[in-house]
Amino acid sequence: MSNVSEEEYRNHVDRKEKARAEKASDKIRAQTSNDIKVVTLDLQAVLLCPLLKASALYYKTKLGCHNFTVHEMDSTHVTCYFWTESEGELTANSFASCLSDFIDKLEGVKELVIYSDGCTYQNRNLTVSNTLLRQAFEKKITIIQKYLEKGHTQMECDSIHSTIERKLRNKPIYCPQNYIDLIKDARPHQPYDVKYISHEFFGKYSELKYYSSIRPGNRVGDPVVTNIRVLKYTEDGSLQYKLDFSDQYQDLARRSKVGLPSVDDTIERLYLSQVPIKKAKYQHLQELKAVIPRDFHPFYDSLPHN
Repeated sequence: MSNVSEEEYRNHVDRKEKARAEKASDKIRAQTSNDIKVVTLDLQAVLLCPLLKASALYYKTKLGCHNFTVHEMDSTHVTCYFWTESEGELTANSFASCLSDFIDKLEGVKELVIYSDGCTYQNRNLTVSNTLLRQAFEKKITIIQKYLEKGHTQMECDSIHSTIERKLRNKPIYCPQNYIDLIKDARPHQPYDVKYISHEFFGKYSELKYYSSIRPGNRVGDPVVTNIRVLKYTEDGSLQYKLDFSDQYQDLARRSKVGLPSVDDTIERLYLSQVPIKKAKYQHLQELKAVIPRDFHPFYDSLPHN
């Protein structure tokens, strides 16, 4: 039996319908205007390496691989940011680095609209917000983040990930490069742009301090971060929000003495070297070399570990 009241359920359905209508409207805008870009983005479920049918793999820990996907709704172009756990962790800095790289390469765009789920460590957090504010200031564009309703976050990225999973079916994966090759080949008529990134790619975007919080309220009972439906980043360095798609934008208050974006802002590297994996995992991977062709052994031997 559900504990959700009838009113809560109606509000949930209303938010779902508004989000879908908003996304459909933005898609039309992107397809009819050259200076508007609308994207959806999501992280694929962890891909394990090696991936074989050998029984030796069942009780061994494997290397985690990550695919952060960006889909452009006007051109259907897809960018996949791919890395292994030995090159970077799953933190807000990782996703901020991918978004910053994607936006850096945009040309002729005046407005970027980003759709995603509301996952806080990935899409709805201070690090990503300060990063997008910096990009809006530097590129002189407007960036708008829009969050789909929880439980109804179906996006084009889901179809992309399904296409990749079908391509991977029954294919042996001996090393991460095998994933790269198969992902590139998953959509032959318009291949995915796969960026195989290393630890040197990631920046320490959490050091940006334009805003100290993205929570709309500061008292008990006030709206919290997860109530936000829309965040708007302007080229003058300000941040606005909506709690409902039909609301008017409100300014997000700066709660402490923090600075505006500047052309002098620099981003330090997040990692100075590869990220060590646990000793037990390294040992398991060494044992799995028994079912992996010899040509791939050097990759596993070179993995950093504690």
